[in-house]
Amino acid sequence: MATLSFSLAPTALLRLHDALICLAKFSETVSIEAEYDLLRLSALNLSKTAYASFVLDADKFFERFSFSIRKNDPAARKITSGRFSCQIYLKALLSVFKGRINDGRDKDTAIERCDVELLDNEDEAECRLVIKMICGHGVVRSYKLTYESVSVQHAVFDRSKTRNQWAIESRFLREIIDHFSPSAEQLDIYSENGKAIFTSFTTKVTDGKEILKQPVHTSVAIDTKDFEEFMVEENLHVAIIAKDFKAVVTHADTAKASITARYIRPCRPLQLAYEFEGITCEFTLMTRGEAGDEEPDSSRPPASALSARDTPRPVQANTSRSAPVRESMPPPASRPTQRPTQASAQASRSISIPQSVSQIDHDSLFVPMDDDRQWDEPNYEDDTEDRLGWDATADQETFNSTFDQRIRETLPGQRSDENQQTAPADEMGIPPTQRISQIRGLFD
Repeated sequence: MATLSFSLAPTALLRLHDALICLAKFSETVSIEAEYDLLRLSALNLSKTAYASFVLDADKFFERFSFSIRKNDPAARKITSGRFSCQIYLKALLSVFKGRINDGRDKDTAIERCDVELLDNEDEAECRLVIKMICGHGVVRSYKLTYESVSVQHAVFDRSKTRNQWAIESRFLREIIDHFSPSAEQLDIYSENGKAIFTSFTTKVTDGKEILKQPVHTSVAIDTKDFEEFMVEENLHVAIIAKDFKAVVTHADTAKASITARYIRPCRPLQLAYEFEGITCEFTLMTRGEAGDEEPDSSRPPASALSARDTPRPVQANTSRSAPVRESMPPPASRPTQRPTQASAQASRSISIPQSVSQIDHDSLFVPMDDDRQWDEPNYEDDTEDRLGWDATADQETFNSTFDQRIRETLPGQRSDENQQTAPADEMGIPPTQRISQIRGLFD
């Protein structure tokens, strides 16, 4: 069985009320831990990304403090390391102190002292935390709250491994957070060119009818000379939850205390701590860093892993190599209407295939697109070099002149020397036994 009782002066009661308001911004419940020389109030948020702790010194903060454990009691076996812990709702505690500590309209009814007693008895069905407000003229206000015995979780932070540390008065940070948007989610802290830069930003887009539709970034810079202590790596970005930072700065400003920040690197815990009037405040926050802070270079895909089909390099090589071949080839025939024969098509194919084979890079792991299609059937529609098209820009006179020329070439006795040389090989011809005088035209 544990016994806890203490008394608070009006000023200490005001500090306790401010601490409870700060803890309410992290969690709905507060964990109370009693030891022989201190009383700890702590809260851990649901996502376990922020931990807040207020340690009240037994000699400096309280007017009277008493804590004891009956070792012979069977219930004392549950209490280990000389510590008793319980949990209670913050709304219940705040409702007790709200509107009572600042009631200075009548000095005769003002609170003179606050007595708190914890009753831990196994014989009773419920455990009670009794709070008595001693006011003027002998007025006593009593409140009984129900608590629950739990095991408290603490955030571990090793200060000996701290690499980055800075300290500054809370009033400077209070001026900074006034510039931040109420909807800011994250806060980025880094140093650059002799200045500490605090940047608040919003990552999500609001879906309602609010004016803010796009993410907003607000940066405020403070000269490092305004800090009491500043030992931070240059351009080291550390991001924390902006709401948690505002809660810490707001409470520290009420106490006019200096805040000290300690951290190792991004993605490791950051601790904000300060002390005043027998209260030690510690806030351990989760941090985030940029993707490039801890990402190794080997995680980037190597250049050789890219597909050869996506790069224009093979196409440029084919173009440069095929240009001399086209220059060395003979010019096309002068007859524009003559279609390429099967022999000429086979000749062009026999020339293009060895050229493509010579362009294959045997050291490459990928087959370029041109080399992959060299074994396909020739597609004259996709071949830009051997494509036959109609010149729509030609005028009517050019068409008539070429048409008359073709008619004259077909008349008997007016063939050119070139046609006479190629006639025996390409044309069927008229049997030599037939006389020219026996030939009749279509209109004869």
